[in-house]
Amino acid sequence: MVAHRPWPISRNQLAAALDVETKSFSRAALTRIIRHAIVVLANKKIQPLLIIDEASLLRLDVFAELHTLCQFDVDSKPHLPVILAGQNNLIDLLQYRSSLPLASRIVAKSHLEGIDLEQMQLYLAHHLRITGVKVQLFSDPAITATQQGSGGLLRKANHLARGALIAAANEKCQQVSAEHVRLAAAELV
Repeated sequence: MVAHRPWPISRNQLAAALDVETKSFSRAALTRIIRHAIVVLANKKIQPLLIIDEASLLRLDVFAELHTLCQFDVDSKPHLPVILAGQNNLIDLLQYRSSLPLASRIVAKSHLEGIDLEQMQLYLAHHLRITGVKVQLFSDPAITATQQGSGGLLRKANHLARGALIAAANEKCQQVSAEHVRLAAAELV
């Protein structure tokens, strides 16, 4: 099941992702229709999976909604596994009273740590390679500054690296320096 819209995804959008046509706007009716569609898929040996990226941006009421959608036969059958991916505050959001029913269903948690300096060097080199650049454009101090400035978090490293490349290009430099990374960091604030 793929829904290409950002959350909060409506029940109508979820029904559409399951290829279920409905004209109902009743929350209870839509919940029954969605659950039925999921059970039909499960009976056909098709395992639907709901993946929510950026779940740390969800409103608290959405966690309660997810809990409601995931209840099947008094929890005896996990027909709709849900994967929540998000920033560290996702854990905090799941500790709110309204989120506890969903949080109690979580069977596995994983926390990705930031990458270290050696991995950052490989990461930047890899991205340069896939863009067709055959030389290392980042000096060792720039790689260190990128790793430290991003805390090893890839999204932030991407923003720093992009900004540092722009700063180096503006100065017509052949290699990105730690100062370029610092300039990029200042622009991100």
